[in-house]
Amino acid sequence: MIISIRDIAAFFRFTVVFAILTLVFYVVLGWAGRWIAPPDPYRVPAGHAVKAFYPEGLQDNPYSPGERLKLYYWYGE
Repeated sequence: MIISIRDIAAFFRFTVVFAILTLVFYVVLGWAGRWIAPPDPYRVPAGHAVKAFYPEGLQDNPYSPGERLKLYYWYGE
């Protein structure tokens, strides 16, 4: 079996170009993910919005978890 140097060079070039394009694709997807993601998803909303979940120690809600779930499905949110 004869292995030519051109074939080895072509395979090496293909491997290097593939690795570089993979790295570029990875960086672009990381950048796009950071651009799309909200800055702080756990902050308290501003305006008329309400936060859907508070830890049990912080809430003063007269409804039981079952009643809250029923209201959640009733409003369709």
